[in-house]
Amino acid sequence: MKKRTRKYATRAKSQNKKTSSRLDRRIGALETSNAQLKDALWHSKVLNRAVFDHSPIGISVRSHAGDLLFVNKSWKKMWGLTTRQIKANEKKSKHWSLKKRYPYLKNKISQFKRVFQHGGELFLPELKVENQKTGATMWISQYYYAIQDKHKKVEQIVILTQDITEHKTAEMALREIDTRFRTIVENVNVGVYRTTGDPEGHFVQVNPAMVKMFGCKSLKELLETKVLDLYHDRKERKKFIKELKRKKFVRNREILMQKKDGKSIWVSVYARAQFNDKGQVKWIDGVLEDITERKHKEEQLRALSLVDDLTGLYNRRGFMTLAEHQLKIAGRKKKDVILLFTDLDNLKEINDEFGHSIGDRALVETTNILKTTFRRSDIIARIGGDEFVVLTSEAGATRAQDLYIRLQKSLASFNKKTKLPLILELSIGWAYYDPNNPQTIYELLSTADQSMYRHKQSKKK
Repeated sequence: MKKRTRKYATRAKSQNKKTSSRLDRRIGALETSNAQLKDALWHSKVLNRAVFDHSPIGISVRSHAGDLLFVNKSWKKMWGLTTRQIKANEKKSKHWSLKKRYPYLKNKISQFKRVFQHGGELFLPELKVENQKTGATMWISQYYYAIQDKHKKVEQIVILTQDITEHKTAEMALREIDTRFRTIVENVNVGVYRTTGDPEGHFVQVNPAMVKMFGCKSLKELLETKVLDLYHDRKERKKFIKELKRKKFVRNREILMQKKDGKSIWVSVYARAQFNDKGQVKWIDGVLEDITERKHKEEQLRALSLVDDLTGLYNRRGFMTLAEHQLKIAGRKKKDVILLFTDLDNLKEINDEFGHSIGDRALVETTNILKTTFRRSDIIARIGGDEFVVLTSEAGATRAQDLYIRLQKSLASFNKKTKLPLILELSIGWAYYDPNNPQTIYELLSTADQSMYRHKQSKKK
């Protein structure tokens, strides 16, 4: 009996040791797990604090009652406030209504209340606010997110605030530029357009001047019209597209077109092509100027034999007739005009040394230099034996020097490759027509002639 009792006691003692060992192992495992959880929790807190403190976005946390609990560094920097100032502001506004505390929310107050009372989230992409410290206007975006307990009761509200003032200012500036550009395009007296680059051509955008120019009743009517149908000679459209593909732009090209009622209209075209990835013309952006009146005048001048036989330019009588008409238009439309007066130097000496045939060639080459330098819409004339004039409305008074430089470059380019047994030299002067202080064509010629003479004398020194 004693042996059996001892045997049972030994077995129980062994089982207790095993049970104790298992408990020790479990406790050890629990302690290790607890230590790991504490370590993970510590790392999580450090990470969250780092994100909270160093986030470039302003982060603030408010209680369900609206009390400010935490703010990060970016939030303080955004509003330019210290911790002391924040506490003072909170104390001052503690009993304010929501409208008074958040005046920039305006019609968003009901949504704002809903988040504070029932949870959820709210994103406000653009808010115009006033910095309480500096009084400066700011633009911000805000995101509100409610943190709820297990009973879905709102405990805290996290508010993410981003300063978008710089972005908003740039956006408004861009919008203002776009508005100004559209205002200019809508009100200029020349046609501004965008069309497709296919042979028929379809209008994408046109301004009111284009609608009026082609005699359409509405913008919609012109947009529904094929570009090809406005050409007097449909083959001209093909030539136009071909030139655009080759040069990428067309400048001062004169084309005979027709209005919706079939009446002819002459236009001067400036166009630039935009290409797709396959090298095909995608868009054509351009400007049209109605030059019908000028073309009619030119035809009248030709009929009156007011053209110089040698050069094909207008002679003095033709120039005076056309120039007087052009000045009337400039005065009526308040447009600037520049008159350039050019003299071919030493024509008498050229004739004496090389003969009149070379002298005539020198005059013809001078004509070609002027034609390549200036636009087709400019009035170029030979008003004397060695005297040429150009009347241009290309720009204001400050552009006269640019036109002078352009002419000198054309002259230098010609002299580099000339086959003449001499070097061409030009004396140049100019006069500016101010529509607010109008002059006659005779006064402009006198002023330009004197300017040219001073240039000629300066080269002899």
